[in-house]
Amino acid sequence: MKPLLISTFAAAVMLLFGGGNEVNADPLTYEVAGDTVTIKDCKETASGTLAIPPIYDGKPVTSIGSWAFWKCSSLTSVTIPDSVTSIGNFTFHSCSDLTSVAIGNSVTNFGEGAFFHCGSLTSVRIPDSATSIKVGTFIGCSSLTSIESGKSNMEYSSEDGVLFSKNKTELIQFPAGKSGHYTIPDSVTSIGDTAFYDCSSLTSVAIPDSVTTIGGGAFEGCSSLTSVTIPNSVTSIGRTAFYACSRLASMTIPNSVTSIEDWTFFHCSNLKSVTIPDNVTSIGDYAFAGCGLRNVTIGNSVTSIDSYAFYSCHSLTSVTIPDSVTSIGEAAFTFCSSLASVTIGNGVTSISKGAFGRCRSLTSVTIGNSVTSIGEKAFDRCRSLTSVTIPDSVISIYNSAFEGCTSLKRITFGGDAPFFLGANVFRNVSGNARVFINPDAIAFGETFEGLPVIIQEKIEINTFSKSAAPFSLNFESKSGSTYMIEATQGLRQRGKWRWRWIGKVQGTGSSVKFTDPRLPIVPFERNYFRVKLVE
Repeated sequence: MKPLLISTFAAAVMLLFGGGNEVNADPLTYEVAGDTVTIKDCKETASGTLAIPPIYDGKPVTSIGSWAFWKCSSLTSVTIPDSVTSIGNFTFHSCSDLTSVAIGNSVTNFGEGAFFHCGSLTSVRIPDSATSIKVGTFIGCSSLTSIESGKSNMEYSSEDGVLFSKNKTELIQFPAGKSGHYTIPDSVTSIGDTAFYDCSSLTSVAIPDSVTTIGGGAFEGCSSLTSVTIPNSVTSIGRTAFYACSRLASMTIPNSVTSIEDWTFFHCSNLKSVTIPDNVTSIGDYAFAGCGLRNVTIGNSVTSIDSYAFYSCHSLTSVTIPDSVTSIGEAAFTFCSSLASVTIGNGVTSISKGAFGRCRSLTSVTIGNSVTSIGEKAFDRCRSLTSVTIPDSVISIYNSAFEGCTSLKRITFGGDAPFFLGANVFRNVSGNARVFINPDAIAFGETFEGLPVIIQEKIEINTFSKSAAPFSLNFESKSGSTYMIEATQGLRQRGKWRWRWIGKVQGTGSSVKFTDPRLPIVPFERNYFRVKLVE
């Protein structure tokens, strides 16, 4: 297609009568600024071959503006003259029939997403003049198999159609149309942001020990990727790095990694298991949301599990949250429909809004002795939950925390009634639900949240060994009842020491004996023991 140039006289008339500095020359719109010209727009009806003129109205065309050729879906070939030095952001966005582009030898800057979703583009040559190629320049170029850089370029290089930094320490862009296995060269230390983005035919990749950084979105949308091994040299994995890698079946995160960023493994629907190493301190928002995880091991250095971290992991059956974790974010495990068992470590101080909401298979939950706050809808509609023990550390339970737990029959408070109690905390629980409290608990009435309150009887200790090792005690029991024995090294309610389970005894209807199983000689100067009836 041959561009139609308008005359200098016509341009002058447009400027005189309010046309500004933008002038139309079918199919292009030009912006004249001083002695230079920018291509601002192209009609969507443009088709076939287009050669951008190097000169307009006697002035050089030096740049192509952002979004200038957006949705010019019938263009098949574009030639960019040597006068052009800059290509803007998303300039050729959705030029779906564009099969070739000849880039002039003066272009220095490629804007973000410059060729975004040019799905028919098969190859690109980067000129020697290029000094800046922004992130995502070739995202969505699903037919692209080769990106070649001129040998004299001072910033970039290429090998087998893959774009690298000049010294090949950073892998910048792997063409999305390449398929099969790829081995990253040993010179690479960094896999750039979106480097393998949407490489839907890539099946496996070998990452060498030289790599220390995997950028954000590096493998996002690699829907055929089944295998990737991350070496121990990697210390950083960016957010969305493996987003929607739907065939990735397993992942070993190396000990060198210290955090799992937001959305890193989001919707890896075939990912069945993952081990989070002890060096990791945080699990970000949506990090594993929508994954096919059946089991997960959380390392002992994790301090926070952020919002929606394991949201909608429908195959996850159990989770143990270590004592290192201090907070569980909003909806962290919501809609984990197969989750049956949860143990919350003694380091957790708050369970956020909806953290375990709608976990319909949850039958057992152990709440750690440091939890002070149970958030709104924290266990909402956990319809299989039959009992829950709320430790004496809890001072706040927010709205609808256990609403809709239709099988919940036994609610045991380890201490006094919470200082703050929201609305509908136990609404729509089982019709036979009861609240069990200790004899010395305060702020409970005959009913609590409309549920009958039952005071648990004190257990009479008959004898105990004061100096013998191992420690033992005898107490009167009820036939068929189960007794839980706990121990602590101190009695400060919210201080360092916490009550910990050490064993249980079945009641016989007469005196029973419990012996401390931990060691022949308990390795502490002082221990306190208590016995709890589990009905």
